[in-house]
Order: sequence, then structure tokens, then C-alpha cells
Amino acid sequence: MAHSYEKVGKTTGLIKVGRELSSGRRNAVSELRDLCSEVEDQGIINMVLDFSKVKLCPSVVFGNIIVLAKRLREKDGRVSIACPSPNVAKAARIIGLTNTVEMYDTVEEAVKDLN
Repeated sequence: MAHSYEKVGKTTGLIKVGRELSSGRRNAVSELRDLCSEVEDQGIINMVLDFSKVKLCPSVVFGNIIVLAKRLREKDGRVSIACPSPNVAKAARIIGLTNTVEMYDTVEEAVKDLN
């Protein structure tokens, strides 16, 4: 699997997004979506997505993140992106993702804000 999960608080999880996502490989995209759903099913309502290994991000992933953020918001939770590359951060701003999801320079900042 390209991505990994770690519980970092009672209701907070850290998903380390694999660099394979940058290639736009369908498996990497669907694995991330499925992992987020599995983590949510475990009662995690706050998620930090660590994008430190991702240089580019397919637009479908931004759509999946928006859907995830909406579901978690209904449960009083949030999604944050940590360590986005300049390209990912710019694309997120252009499409308006930053209106829905907060972005942080470090994983530690994101986790601290969500806990």
C-alpha cells in the first residue's frame, strides 16, 4: 500500500500519503480514498494528511478530500493537509480547497491544532 495510518489522538489520525499519488496512478488514488474511509469507520473524525512525499496531486484527490471534509464536518471533525509541496499548495488555493481544509507547514502543527 502506498499510504499509511497512525492514530495520534483520541479522535485524530495521521495519514502519510505515499509519493505514488504524484503519478496519478488510479490505485494510489483509490487506496487513499479507501484508507480515509476505513479510518473514519474506526471513529477518527479529525485527519491530518501528510503530503510531504507528494510533489503533484491529481484533481480527483482534491475532490475526494472535499467530500471527506464534508463528512467529517457533519461529525464535528476536520481534515488538514500538512507539508504540501509548493505545487500542491498552489493548486489547492486555486481550486478553493483552502476554504474547506486548513494547510500547515508541519505535521506537528496540524496535529496540535486538531487535538
